[in-house]
Amino acid sequence: MAFSFRPLMESNDAVELNSGEDFENNTCLSKAEVAIFLDKQKINYVEQKKMFASGSKKCKTRFTGTKDPVANQAAVIELRDRSRLSMEEFEIASLSNLYLEEVEEAVALIPSLSQHFTDHEIEEMLGVISLLMAQMFH
Repeated sequence: MAFSFRPLMESNDAVELNSGEDFENNTCLSKAEVAIFLDKQKINYVEQKKMFASGSKKCKTRFTGTKDPVANQAAVIELRDRSRLSMEEFEIASLSNLYLEEVEEAVALIPSLSQHFTDHEIEEMLGVISLLMAQMFH
């Protein structure tokens, strides 16, 4: 009996952002967005007098490094608004999660960027993300 070890997603391509049907019509969230979601879930649990898992609390803090959900939400909304017209959700989430500083690093980790943007545009995006992330952590 022979097994085939070919990759399951062989037709998928990171440069083309062809991630397969499992990822079509789904939203990619940044770590900050996950923290906002967990914070809202915690508020709902408290209102319903349910116990919020301590693991979720630790996860929320780990995702953002800050305990200010209002600042997080404002920065996330601003980032989404600024980049929604020109970037794919995957690209937005990846750039904000990775905290990249160099264009070459961004293109190496997110190959689709080089297909849609110039190095200067990518550098501008990284600057915007850096400023917004600084708002979250200070």
